[in-house]
Amino acid sequence: MELVYKNYIRGSGTGSSWSVDIDPASRPVKSYYDETVIAAEIIWSQKSSPLHLCYSGGLDSEFVLNVFLQLGMNIQPVIMRTQYNHPETKYAFKMCDEKNIKPIIVDLDYNKFVESGKFLEIAMETKCAAYQYIANMWLTSQIDGTVITGDSDPHLFLNTDKNWYIDEWEPTHRQFDYFKKHNIEGTPFFISYTPEQFLSFIVDPTMQKLANNEFPGKTGSYSSKVHVYNNQNKFIIEQRTKLTGYELVESNPIFNHPDMQLVNSWKETLWGSHNFEYYSLVNRLKNDYT
Repeated sequence: MELVYKNYIRGSGTGSSWSVDIDPASRPVKSYYDETVIAAEIIWSQKSSPLHLCYSGGLDSEFVLNVFLQLGMNIQPVIMRTQYNHPETKYAFKMCDEKNIKPIIVDLDYNKFVESGKFLEIAMETKCAAYQYIANMWLTSQIDGTVITGDSDPHLFLNTDKNWYIDEWEPTHRQFDYFKKHNIEGTPFFISYTPEQFLSFIVDPTMQKLANNEFPGKTGSYSSKVHVYNNQNKFIIEQRTKLTGYELVESNPIFNHPDMQLVNSWKETLWGSHNFEYYSLVNRLKNDYT
């Protein structure tokens, strides 16, 4: 049973040689919500064990949880609690309280995680230059069942040439390596699990307006994606400042630990970014059915 692979999008190389290929959608796409429902039904029909969601409290994972709940599918939220991530997990606990859901709580002493060498061990095996992903990957290996995360929504940004692009970062793809090596059933990229889901996100009316420069002063899609998630009449996601859950780590002494600094230094060689010009990519991903 392999839910882990996002076969339509493939990365290769590393650093300056990093490149990504994305297959086109197989049909005209529906709304992003509708395409997410289809993706949820695919995973629900194929899973071989109870379904778990790594629930950070961010916009992405909250949207995912709401979709499964709306469909009446039994999904178990898993919240990793450290001494640093309260600014984000408070939203996860709030929603669980409101929905009368009892989450699985995994407590992690983040300082000890780094000092024990486990942090560096995972970073070395995946060659992941984004330190923020390391504990999250560890969390997925602690769960007994099918595991999904809401990471990596398509990201638009305004480039220096004044054109809009969609980027694919090398570190985010390293999560697939971890799932594969540890035989974890699930996917770290449920938020864009199918090519139709990916395309429906980037052609959502809000994203099209962004790419048409209809939001003066905007340079990226992070603060606009909540409108994509709320483009349905089932539930409403509360807008909030984007957090990684690691802002407090960077202001504490643990951030100066040699292992943390070593991984941060990899950004120079292991942080490739493949940038697709927005309109060119949209046209190519529609190619098979136009």
